[in-house]
Amino acid sequence: MHLRIIPFFIFITIFFNSPKFIFSQDYEVSGKITDAVTNKPLEYVTVQVADSNYGTTGEKDGTYFIRLKNGPAKLVFSYIGYKTDTTYLYIEDSSVVRNIFLKPSDIMTDEIVVYGEDPAYEIIRKAIEYKKEIKKKLTEYEYDAFSKFVIRSNQSDIKGKDTSNSSGLNIFGILESETKGYFRQPDQEKQIVTAKKETANVTRGFAIPLIVNFYDEDIDLNQFTIPTPLADDAFDNYDFRLFGTTSIDSTIIYEIEVINRSDNVPALFGNVYIADSVFSLRKIDLQTNNAGNPRGFEKVVFNQRFASYKDTKNKEEIYWMPSDVHIFAKGSFVGLFKFEADVTTIVSDYKLNKKAPKGIFDDIVVKVLPNAEKDSSYWAENGLIKNTDEEKSAYKKIEIEDRKKSREFSFSPAGISYGKYLFSEPINYYHFNKVEGSALLFNVLYRGYLRRVNAEGYFSYGTSDKKSKYVLRYNQRFFNDKRMSVTAGIFNKIQPLSYPDFFSLSIFVNTVKALFLKNDKLDYFYTTGYDLGLNYNFIPQLGLGLNYNQQKQRSAYNNTNYSFFNTDDTFLPNPEINDAFQRSVGVTLRISPNKYRGVDWGNGDISRFRITNFPELLLGFNYSGKDVLNSNFIYRKFSAALSGSNFINNFLNFRYKMVFESVSGQLPYQSLLFFNANTGTLDAPLTFTTIKYQEFLGDKIFYLNFENDFGKLFWGNIPVIKSLNLIGLFNMGRTQITDENYQFASNKDFTVPNQIFVEAGFGISRIFDIFRWDFAWRLNNYQAGDNFSTNFIIEIF
Repeated sequence: MHLRIIPFFIFITIFFNSPKFIFSQDYEVSGKITDAVTNKPLEYVTVQVADSNYGTTGEKDGTYFIRLKNGPAKLVFSYIGYKTDTTYLYIEDSSVVRNIFLKPSDIMTDEIVVYGEDPAYEIIRKAIEYKKEIKKKLTEYEYDAFSKFVIRSNQSDIKGKDTSNSSGLNIFGILESETKGYFRQPDQEKQIVTAKKETANVTRGFAIPLIVNFYDEDIDLNQFTIPTPLADDAFDNYDFRLFGTTSIDSTIIYEIEVINRSDNVPALFGNVYIADSVFSLRKIDLQTNNAGNPRGFEKVVFNQRFASYKDTKNKEEIYWMPSDVHIFAKGSFVGLFKFEADVTTIVSDYKLNKKAPKGIFDDIVVKVLPNAEKDSSYWAENGLIKNTDEEKSAYKKIEIEDRKKSREFSFSPAGISYGKYLFSEPINYYHFNKVEGSALLFNVLYRGYLRRVNAEGYFSYGTSDKKSKYVLRYNQRFFNDKRMSVTAGIFNKIQPLSYPDFFSLSIFVNTVKALFLKNDKLDYFYTTGYDLGLNYNFIPQLGLGLNYNQQKQRSAYNNTNYSFFNTDDTFLPNPEINDAFQRSVGVTLRISPNKYRGVDWGNGDISRFRITNFPELLLGFNYSGKDVLNSNFIYRKFSAALSGSNFINNFLNFRYKMVFESVSGQLPYQSLLFFNANTGTLDAPLTFTTIKYQEFLGDKIFYLNFENDFGKLFWGNIPVIKSLNLIGLFNMGRTQITDENYQFASNKDFTVPNQIFVEAGFGISRIFDIFRWDFAWRLNNYQAGDNFSTNFIIEIF
């Protein structure tokens, strides 16, 4: 089983009748487990029903409970450093309270001083051999699990301090799920969600079991992988030290300190506990190092216990398997949105080497049963983790706040919202450029339930050009897996050359630079028209798109020279375009040779996600003509784009885009092909850094953008900069243009290189989590005194 922590809020996306446990869960056995000497509570004690694979795990405060049927029962309580205790019960139509007092083991040593090779290395070698043996013998299994996610945030709907949590963060959301899981070597998995519950502010989600198996070679955190201390190459990544010994009954337990060998690569540190003789894992207390923290996370902590379970076919065969996992994560986003996550999964039953039902493994890896949504009465009778008073209160308060928010305005750093589906972005209520001058704009965005229907629009007015503008756009997705989408738009707007759409932050940056620095490098034109689009995915690997576009395009001119400073300077003149009426039709073909898996949400909806990283190919053809389309121009445009990303190791984590476009026929200036160049505002990744906006244009173009994330290659855990990553950049490309189109262009202030343009550089990423600062040098096509450039990038992930 592999863990995949998806950029935060795992529960929001991704992701036969209800199976019963071996024992009917009719009556509750509960109590508190404490140290018999100090009377202090013991956290996360393993509780098992004797002679079975059924059990649970105690809570952090020492409390436990388990549900059993009427009749005799024998419970076994085990904890590292203590003698196992067995209690006998007889359940007769009522719940039972039984407190447990565990006695410390007789075998216990202080920290060990070692000369020569530390004994921990030989213990780890034997544990790795045990891991290999287990994987040979254990080919498949099924299990029942209960999972609970508690997310805290300073963006919680619960107002004021309403928590005893040391961080002071209120509960943002809670998810609870019961699942039936299946696993077959090497990597087939299936999760069936039989029951679930979440706070009202979670539109759709479930708490998928995060059963981190430290017998695996690595832990997958989506952005990268982290080798485990029992990986085959563990000694390349970790040092080990025998810290001490303790015991469970007469079995010696080795406490081994895990030391990451480098702070520059993702790794773990902490302690593992390994049993003598068998050399199986018994307990894990590990944390990611700084390089191993996913974007936005300050730390991720894993606590896990292992218990013995019998083989279904051979009762003499015993396996030590994860009985629970507790994950604590903490972080922030852009320094504003703080969060904490407590994730607990308890495995209550294993069936080892039992054949899975025929056909259980398919491309749907998570299936939510249609009747999985359960109310509080169900969880009161069946939940394996009791809700605290704070959590019970949070369910009620969040539901009340969620109902209130559905009919009132709310304000946040991200914008203004009314209810759940209407939003507005104030960041662009005011903008400034050399054509419009000061412009006022009001926008509204509608995001329907599960984003099946989306609409947005804005109205703006420029005080210098005295013109009104508007945009209305609509998108709707159809079928249970949203394989078909229809888009439509109508507009009368001002548009930067080469860039139909800009990030809101990019427009804001351009406004600031224009007003304060007298720097507006963008060129603009007016366009009025509409467009239509249809996209259909025949299978996840193959999609077809059709589009129609009509525009009346007109030149724009500078209408202001106002700025706060540099008032004697003037803005660069805005170039004329080839005023025109253009109609075009197009077709695209998407080819993705990747494997896809899906989540069946139980209501007919299916979400799909990619599990391999082969490059995707996008082919396109556009036609504009005078005959049928009555356009001013006749041309044919062919395009091909290959893009992808791959994680090879900690220093080879790259993404790339290779594009070829060619146009035959007469092409107006405003439609000339271009590089993704440095606009001087805030650009996207995979952008040329030293190429200026509109510097290279043509009717044929080829380019390659390549970036590699070296992580913390040079600075590791150095304060202040330890959260930053180093990016390597390489870009190359060339444009060409026919004499006809060059002569036809209304503006000829652009360059056509006589060789392939090449640049290289580096970037510093994760600045406030989402920003990057790039530095690059031209390697040819030099410009006197202007061969080095920087650029700010916004990384959307």
